[in-house]
Amino acid sequence: MKILQNLKKTLFFSSLELLGYFFLYMPHFLRFNLAKGIAFVLYLLDSRRKFDLFANLDFAYGESLSKAQKHEVLKTNYLNLVYNSIAFFMLSVSKKQHIVQMTCFENPEIVESLLQKGEKIIFVTGHYGNWEYTTPAFSCHFNHPIVAIARPTKNDLFDSYLSKTRSRFQIKILDKKGAMLGIVKALNKTKVVGAVTDQNTARKEGLLVKFFDKNVRHTPFASILALKYNAKIVHAFAHYSKDYRQILIKILPPIAFQETGDLEADIQSLTQIQSDILEQVIRENPKEWLWFHKKFKNQYKHIYQNKERR
Repeated sequence: MKILQNLKKTLFFSSLELLGYFFLYMPHFLRFNLAKGIAFVLYLLDSRRKFDLFANLDFAYGESLSKAQKHEVLKTNYLNLVYNSIAFFMLSVSKKQHIVQMTCFENPEIVESLLQKGEKIIFVTGHYGNWEYTTPAFSCHFNHPIVAIARPTKNDLFDSYLSKTRSRFQIKILDKKGAMLGIVKALNKTKVVGAVTDQNTARKEGLLVKFFDKNVRHTPFASILALKYNAKIVHAFAHYSKDYRQILIKILPPIAFQETGDLEADIQSLTQIQSDILEQVIRENPKEWLWFHKKFKNQYKHIYQNKERR
């Protein structure tokens, strides 16, 4: 039985690696147009994600975005979703040189300065553009290890593939559940921890903050680490160039925060600042954020029910 399981895993991994090489060596114009074609089919047929996206946009923007603008957001979300998947297959077989060529940092001196000073860094991003490439780009460009937090999937075999791919280039992946001890060790040893923090959370896992003038749950994970272990919170957001040949990653200055001595209040305030940063980045380019997530579900579950077809 174990032999069959190992064989199944080997065949599964080999198939996905072959797919990775197929996309890696495919001419870019073919790869890009294939992604556009698949995205267009999803745009026409995938009603569930479409409904959730419009529910989010309508709730966040109301009529300040036109129907045409909302459809442009939808099209870009599908294209990013498809191209991100292709790029992830490529990531599983790419060499460091390819990652460096494919990604470009804006304001790299921010990270370089913090690393030089030996500061602890919490590298925060959201589901924006191609977020999967922020950690490998970080480790490849700055030649520094990073520990990232990830939520496991329900499929053990696919989860093994995800972990294997994400763990390349000096990256260590920790399961979100029970990861705090490993995170603290990582901060003390490698100095850098990465996390995606923009999803809706359960009541016990998130604090209520304002986001597009609505109450949402936001994880206090980065705030707690920053305040307890004197770490700097640095946001980075990755988006595609116009032709999708490169992933451009903008690094924001570390959050400047003055502690009051009230830890609970400080955690709340620092978490709100992170929500504000996320909102500001989204407002600058709403097409790049993944609007398919039910961000407002914890407090406004009703907006995802009884949606009319667009």
